[in-house]
Amino acid sequence: MNRHPNRGLMDLGSRILDTLLSNTAFKDELKSLLRNIDPENSPRLVRTFLEKDPEVPLAIVCTLPAITNCFIKAAEEFLTRIQNQYPPALLQSFARSMLQEVDRESLTRVAALAKQLGEDLSPVVNEVFGPPVPERKPEDQEVMS
Repeated sequence: MNRHPNRGLMDLGSRILDTLLSNTAFKDELKSLLRNIDPENSPRLVRTFLEKDPEVPLAIVCTLPAITNCFIKAAEEFLTRIQNQYPPALLQSFARSMLQEVDRESLTRVAALAKQLGEDLSPVVNEVFGPPVPERKPEDQEVMS
């Protein structure tokens, strides 16, 4: 298969998004849809996804490295642009407002589950990537003269 870097799924998504975001009616509908997110129904969505046809979730799991790389590259670009475009005070105010709406109890359970999964998978991660590199504190760094 001949792959073109500018003709893959992410390129297609970028071109479609560019077209859609030029359409005011689409943006209004998207905002309306986003205002009606119903977190209480997400467990049912996951159960349906995993139980209805196991082949589809397994096929998606097989693409996790590529999906992960997409998220990593997208997050890097997003964070770089956010930091370059908005002053820290504005970001702090925005984050404070958003965090007040987060379900703390569920977040605590998710964090515990993620921590356990991380511990369970750490031998594999260390095998593939090597042991984690400890962060260097400024006081640990030698002064170069």
